Amino acid sequence: MSVIFCGIDFHKNTSTLCFIFPDGTKEIKTISSSKVVTELANRPIMRVAVEATGGSNHLAGEIKALGHTLILIDTVKFKAIGIGGKKTDKKDAEALAHILKVDYVPQVYLKSLGARRLKSLLVSRELCVQDRVTVTNHIRGILREYGLTMPQGVDEFYSQVSEKISSLNFGYLEDALRFQLRRSTELKTKEKEIENQLAELVTDDERARILQSIPGVGIMTCAAFLAVIDDIARFKTSKELASYLGLVPRESSSGDKRRMGAITQSGSEMLRRYFIHGARSVLMHTNEKSTEPLRKWALKIKNKSGMNKATVALAHRLARISFSLLKENRFYVKEHAVGVKKIA
Repeated sequence: MSVIFCGIDFHKNTSTLCFIFPDGTKEIKTISSSKVVTELANRPIMRVAVEATGGSNHLAGEIKALGHTLILIDTVKFKAIGIGGKKTDKKDAEALAHILKVDYVPQVYLKSLGARRLKSLLVSRELCVQDRVTVTNHIRGILREYGLTMPQGVDEFYSQVSEKISSLNFGYLEDALRFQLRRSTELKTKEKEIENQLAELVTDDERARILQSIPGVGIMTCAAFLAVIDDIARFKTSKELASYLGLVPRESSSGDKRRMGAITQSGSEMLRRYFIHGARSVLMHTNEKSTEPLRKWALKIKNKSGMNKATVALAHRLARISFSLLKENRFYVKEHAVGVKKIA
C-alpha cells in the first residue's frame, strides 16, 4: 500500500509542511498556520507528524478528525536525533516526514479533550496558588521591616493581617498593602472556586471514586491523575506508570556495577508532587497503633530510613496501587492492601 508521509513544523503564525510521496519525491511549502487543516483536508489520507508544542494538541485533534493518522513527536527526543547542518523550518519539517517514513518515532500520547480541560484548570489553580503565595510573602516581608511579624499559616495570616497593616500609621503604604491583600483574597477565592469545579467535573467518573478510596489520594491528586494519565490502558504495568511519573530510582550502571540514585523526577512534576503530599499526609497520621498493612509498611520504612525516603517510597506505592485498582476496576480495601511486590 502506498503511503504519503507529512511532517509539519508548526508555529503560531506560519507552518512548514513537507510531503514525501510513495515514489520518493518531496513537496515542501510554508503556509499560514490557520490554513494547515484546510490544506490537509484537500489531500489523500496520510501519516502526519507534528512536534508536541504549544497549540499542537488542538491541531492534532483537527487533523485526526480529517481521517489522517496523526503522531505527536516528543520534542526533546526529536532534537536528540539531529537533522544536520543549519536548523530551518524546512529541514525540521523534512526530518519529521523522514522519521515517519523509517518508523523511528519518539511519540507523545495525544490526550483526550476531557483530560486537557482538567489539566488546564489544574494549571490555572497552580498559577493562583503561586501568585497568592508571592503576594502574601510580599506583605509579610514589608510588615517585618516595621517589626510586625506575622504568624505562620494561611488562616492566621488573614485573621491578623488587616490589624497589622492599620498599625503602620502610614496611609500610602497601608493603601498599597491593602490593594495587595485584596488581590491575595481574590486569588484565594478563585483557587477554591477552581477546586470546586474540578470536583464537579470528576464527580460522576467511576475512576475518580476508585482513586479517592486510596489513602492520601484526594480530589486534587485524583484530578491530576485523570488529567496526566488519561487512559490507564496505555501503560502495561504499574512499574511503567511509576517510571513515567519519575518515582523510580535513577540508575547509572555499566558492566557488573549497578548504581542506584535518587528518583528520576521525570514526567509530570505536578502529579508526582500531589502523590508525595498525599504520602506525607498518610505518614503524619500513622503511628505504631495503625493496623492497615499499607501504613505499617510505610511506618517501617520511616523508622528505618527517615521521613523523606518513606514519603517517596509511599508515593511510589500509591501510584502503583492507583494503576492496579483502575486496571481491575475495584476499590481499595485497607485490610487486603496489595503488597508492593505483588502489584502488576
